[in-house]
Amino acid sequence: MHDIVIQTASEQDFTEAVFLLIDYIVEVPRRNQQCRDRLAQLLGHSSSSEELKHTLKLFDALVRKYCIGEVDDVQLRSHLSHLSPSRQDRVLEIVNLRRPEIARRLIDEVNRREGGVPLVESFDWNVSWVMGSSSLASLRKQLCTVALSCRDGNSKPQTINFEMVREQVEEVIRQLELVVG
Repeated sequence: MHDIVIQTASEQDFTEAVFLLIDYIVEVPRRNQQCRDRLAQLLGHSSSSEELKHTLKLFDALVRKYCIGEVDDVQLRSHLSHLSPSRQDRVLEIVNLRRPEIARRLIDEVNRREGGVPLVESFDWNVSWVMGSSSLASLRKQLCTVALSCRDGNSKPQTINFEMVREQVEEVIRQLELVVG
């Protein structure tokens, strides 16, 4: 990977440029022309220049590798060697600040490639006793109700609800222990 050039007139412009570079990665605000034009202005390029495209591509690849652990702090800094140490620190600070947002974007990309399997963001569960049914008054069993708050492949919220009996809950726990352990 090559050295990434981020030259701006002031520290404030530099900070804004780094935020815009990350906005480009996470598609906020959806890589619109206004965002690209502002970034080009800060970096002293035209919005359609090859230098800007090259900078966006290199920064995107470097930040992705950093966020998934393929590149550490030292390696990230090595790709920013033309910057002063304080500016390298600022890039690292901003990337770490926005790391959860970048991670969500990377997960969404993988999720879309994998066929749009919903991604669980949180869940809620409740255990209750069923003390009878319309067909059998003497029915007694434990029932676990689960609600999964998910995002689909297009990042739209979705809730999946289901019920499990005790044996199914125990099997889910056993499978999760195998994955974690």
